[in-house]
Amino acid sequence: MHDPVTLRSPRIYGSVLALTLLAVAVGAWGSVSLGPWALGVLFVAVVLTGMPHGAIDHLVAARLWGLDPTWADQAKFYGGYLVLMALYGALWIVAPAWSLGLFLVMTMYHFGQADLAYWRLPPLSARLLYLSRGLFLLGLPIVAFPEVVAPIFEAMGSVQLLEWPGVTTAPGALFAGLVAQHLGALGIGRLGADPSVDWALGREATNVAVLAALFGLVHPLVAFAVFFGGWHALGHILELLRFFRRQGDAMSMAQFYREAFLFTAIPFVGLAGLYAATQSFRLEDQMVALLFILIAIMTLPHMVVVEKMYREREKGAPQAVS
Repeated sequence: MHDPVTLRSPRIYGSVLALTLLAVAVGAWGSVSLGPWALGVLFVAVVLTGMPHGAIDHLVAARLWGLDPTWADQAKFYGGYLVLMALYGALWIVAPAWSLGLFLVMTMYHFGQADLAYWRLPPLSARLLYLSRGLFLLGLPIVAFPEVVAPIFEAMGSVQLLEWPGVTTAPGALFAGLVAQHLGALGIGRLGADPSVDWALGREATNVAVLAALFGLVHPLVAFAVFFGGWHALGHILELLRFFRRQGDAMSMAQFYREAFLFTAIPFVGLAGLYAATQSFRLEDQMVALLFILIAIMTLPHMVVVEKMYREREKGAPQAVS
């Protein structure tokens, strides 16, 4: 029995790469102002893969922690999940700037892990590489379009992005530095990786070039939507199908979306009301800020489940790259 495809499978990878290059070609000529088209692309990505990719955490957790479909075990999972969300939500109210900082660090790690866990590096080296990847991904749109990102950061955490050193005075140097640090981290990571990473190093160098063009030339919300929906969320969904296959419970893409439907639909009830309210008062920046805060609150417990999944795979998986 063959494993399901992953984001690195030639057909999937080629399609995502083509979509990204199309976004670069089209988006580079578009306006960098925040408007309905940018919000529309973001919402499409969130609807199609963004929200669904974390909507079956309860099924993953049941396998990882041996939870039974009893009231007691279900209460353990949902109780813990909701408590983490509530605590982080409260932190956003009392300390928005610290909450934004935590969100950025969590996102850096989470994105890097999803992209590069397949290298199977030793734990410390792997986690440093994840953070390097995440710094590359989040840093590029900040230094490429600070005037677009700044109002969102201010709305999220009262953070004055334009006052950060070099953001307005040396954005080109910061951009080049972010790319260089990650290329260097990939090269160093290769030294401790399995020899089968040789070919993957070339692919990752290609990814760095393509993603640098995406985040350097395209409106930040559109670029984020393409990466989040096409690279991160889709890749995670495919990894989940692979996870369930290895657990002896094969799941098709159609089955995944059926299982994910309920916990995908619930957040969108609130998002629909949020969108209507902010559009009525023409508060686009606040809408985007609240959307990212919602994503942040849901990301924390989701990361706990994902970290457990990857740690379990690290324990017993061979070092071959797939």
